Amino acid sequence: MTTILIVAGETSGDIHGANLARALREQRPDTRLVGAGGPRMREAGVEIVVDPVGHAAVGIVEAFHNLHHYTRLYRLLISALRTHRPDAVVLIDFPDFNLRFAERVKDHGIPIVYYISPQIWAWRPGRIKTIARLVRKMIVILDFEEELYRRHGVDVAFVGHPLLDAVQSIEGAAFRREMKVPEGAPLIGLLPGSRSKQFASLLPLMERTAPLIRKDIPDARFVVACAPSIDPRKLQGRPLPSVWGRTPEVMAAADLLITASGTATLEAAIHGTPMIVTYKVSTMTALTLAPLIRVKDLALVNIVAGRRIMPEFYQFKAKPELLAREAVSILRDGRLPEMRRQLAEVRRKLGEAGASKRAATEVLKVVEERPRMRQAGSRTLDIRET
Repeated sequence: MTTILIVAGETSGDIHGANLARALREQRPDTRLVGAGGPRMREAGVEIVVDPVGHAAVGIVEAFHNLHHYTRLYRLLISALRTHRPDAVVLIDFPDFNLRFAERVKDHGIPIVYYISPQIWAWRPGRIKTIARLVRKMIVILDFEEELYRRHGVDVAFVGHPLLDAVQSIEGAAFRREMKVPEGAPLIGLLPGSRSKQFASLLPLMERTAPLIRKDIPDARFVVACAPSIDPRKLQGRPLPSVWGRTPEVMAAADLLITASGTATLEAAIHGTPMIVTYKVSTMTALTLAPLIRVKDLALVNIVAGRRIMPEFYQFKAKPELLAREAVSILRDGRLPEMRRQLAEVRRKLGEAGASKRAATEVLKVVEERPRMRQAGSRTLDIRET
């Protein structure tokens, strides 16, 4: 029986890991899947060794507070290598942890497939040398990443973006009726993010922005979209209407989104919904990372577009009055149609549906190559031989 260990450390990785797991089972039903992930991977049939998703963090200070969780995750996965003896390890994004874990996987002679590239084009480009040394196959989901890895001698395959498999076509009219949005009134969706620290930082910012928008657009309506990874009790007693676990419906129904930076910006692009992108980290993290960032635009939707098509307000610019002014301009000055046209271009650049199936095929190719390499006289130490 083939055994594959999958490591996902964040909500988006859990989603992509679940889709990959289903695709692997479709192509090789007898495959045993184990690893680190969240509820979606568990539902997809992965035997979860540990769930790190709720502790995901961005930034130096934020990661330090969760250091003991990552230490435990590392120990449990090392144990899983010995216990389950996988034929391949699939690492999904989560680079600060996964590249460290990859060193140990490499020591055991187990081939590594990296699915969803670290953002080496944005910061810390030196990691590509580590990837070239450790990773048997890199599977990328953004078209420009393929050539970048080829130039550095990495075996790479572009499969398209898995969000095209996960995002379903949704009719927003029913949700607008449920939220009692008057005919012709703009609905603004507020997406504070899927990480707890991020949510706690951005939700108050968005709540202070809403009344400023209402001063200029009195009939504007708002709804907060709470990700499944966030405790819904955190929405109790808040001033704005909210829904839990229904972010796709909010994206489909809204005229405009104010959203945390991240994968959500691409999901919104697939729905064709214009957005304002914002984000905040601790001051120490911001000051430390700023000199390392190599791109002007940080939102994935703008990176894929190759230029800034959706406004970004980060850190010291993430202020209610600035967000409100931009939202009013978008809604009043007729900017929505052009923004939707630009988002349609982004969607085309994400490739075709079926990314998860293509990724599964690439993973299984690596698994099938392993016995041939050993028969050819590979002297790599295998965990079965230790």
